[in-house]
Amino acid sequence: MKDLTDLDKTILAKLAPEFEGATGPAPGHNYKFILLPVSHKLAESPEDFAARVNKLNDEELEYICDRILKGEEDVRSLSEGDFDEMLKVIENRLSKEKAEELVNR
Repeated sequence: MKDLTDLDKTILAKLAPEFEGATGPAPGHNYKFILLPVSHKLAESPEDFAARVNKLNDEELEYICDRILKGEEDVRSLSEGDFDEMLKVIENRLSKEKAEELVNR
């Protein structure tokens, strides 16, 4: 399993503060992806998932987009509706073109 970078862990901590502590990113618990554990284990709805993604700053959001485009994030396995809601955040915060690029990857 790929180790997450410090930036990955920072983003995961913002998206999922519930993971902090003995079993979370702080002690080095590694996930292959950033978005999947949030989508499957924590987000109560697509809207909750989008609200979590919206906590990221623009640089972190761009970084997530780049990971998706490089195939380093599995968005096809997100819970139903989560990717669509995340695209709305990306369109509103970054650009419509960036959201379309993710759809067409």
